[in-house]
Amino acid sequence: MVTLLIDMDGVLTKDKEFTPFPYAPEFLKRLKRKNVPFRIVSNNSTRSPREIVDILRKKGFELDYEDLITPVALLPDYLKERRLRRVFVIGTNMLKEFLKSSGIEVREGSDVDAVVVGQDKEIDFKKVKTATSAVFLKGAKIVPVNLSRIVRDSDGLYFPGAGSVALMLAHATGYTEELPNLGKPSPKFIELALRGLKKGKVFLVSDDIYTDLMGAKEAGLSTVFMTTGKYKEEELKKAGFEPDYVFHDLKELENKIFGWSRDL
Repeated sequence: MVTLLIDMDGVLTKDKEFTPFPYAPEFLKRLKRKNVPFRIVSNNSTRSPREIVDILRKKGFELDYEDLITPVALLPDYLKERRLRRVFVIGTNMLKEFLKSSGIEVREGSDVDAVVVGQDKEIDFKKVKTATSAVFLKGAKIVPVNLSRIVRDSDGLYFPGAGSVALMLAHATGYTEELPNLGKPSPKFIELALRGLKKGKVFLVSDDIYTDLMGAKEAGLSTVFMTTGKYKEEELKKAGFEPDYVFHDLKELENKIFGWSRDL
């Protein structure tokens, strides 16, 4: 039996508007029809998991809420377990509202217990200054929602991911603690993603060599690199990484992994 953990951005959807690749909705339908255990796993930190599923449904994906796992779901418990109840957020208003609804106090100043770092297209000098001051002056913890290095935007250009922004803050403030990884492929995230699934041979399918696939291989998962996202095949040589499989579209994946003919 094969169990699939499928990245969303760059594998199922092609941009920040969640536009599906042409075959992606049908691919997931076929997985369900053939009873292949799977979860969509995403490091997206701009919305709650339920909001993302609602958007994907409107885009043609037939999904249940439990089909999608994101690190946002782990974030409130992580903060509460460490008594980090007052936070400054670099991230979207939707992330702030999600944290508030989960019992976390979101502040706009630097007097906080932690700086939460998510994806933020409106990051500016004031946010960076407040976050830096919180860590440097108040001893706030740095909590990235994920350790993503780089993100491809809808226009094809790139910007630093949450992990890169968190590393910038750590470097600027002399922060020496290890940055947590709440996203894929951290053990807690993978445990959550596999919960309730029949576990066969687990494949992580992703376009992200550095954030996803390298860590997945270290964790003992099989790795599938998709060339449809932020990195092309030549990047594998630069990274010195050899995944178990390299595919150029989802039809190739299902044919090679499952042996399904395309007309079924």
